[in-house]
Amino acid sequence: MSELTWILDPTNGNLTVEGLSAKEVAILAADLLPPARSIDCARPLTTAVLPRPQAVFGPTLRIARIYHGSVVEGPGRRSVVQVQGCPIRCSGCSVFWTHDPSRGVTLSVDQILEELLDPVGEPRDGITILGGEPMAQPLGLVALLRALKNRGLHVVVYSGYTLEALVRRSDPAVHEALHLTDLLVDGPFVASLADRAGEWRGSRNQRIISSPGQFLRGDAEETPTL
Repeated sequence: MSELTWILDPTNGNLTVEGLSAKEVAILAADLLPPARSIDCARPLTTAVLPRPQAVFGPTLRIARIYHGSVVEGPGRRSVVQVQGCPIRCSGCSVFWTHDPSRGVTLSVDQILEELLDPVGEPRDGITILGGEPMAQPLGLVALLRALKNRGLHVVVYSGYTLEALVRRSDPAVHEALHLTDLLVDGPFVASLADRAGEWRGSRNQRIISSPGQFLRGDAEETPTL
């Protein structure tokens, strides 16, 4: 039997169904719900207007957009920042326009933090950082993660690299980012494995790994699993 996940947002009443196509949802509940539409990974219902770039002091990130109220990119209701630029460039990626590192806008971490914590996104259960590829901008990523964790926020990071590949990297910023991440969704998007991927994932090969920094120290009880 296929696994179905039904997510009802108590704030706005939006219903998200994972495990069925939009057509199947319409057939199942046509008499109860408005017309269904597909929401792929990183395709928000609404997107915030980004602030104008200002004189930048301190760490920065080049980003594509910020949005609020996501219920498909980590536990609960989340505010999301999508970074710009991806060296992996997975075939079939639904946000292929985030691959080009020259697009998007460069903002200071302080500006990004202010937009992520906008009251319009409340209530929120945490912050999600995805891409593009967040680990391609490790210094800015670490600065943002530090600021978020200092405020006690739960953080999910998506990376097209596997945890094992990130652990092998010699970049201290990448390793610190892993330590500051509560949940890592790792691995490239594989279009042939997208069907029935399960909650929070774009394709079945991707894993949801809690406290990925523990694998840097080698003191994890076991290797990460799906």
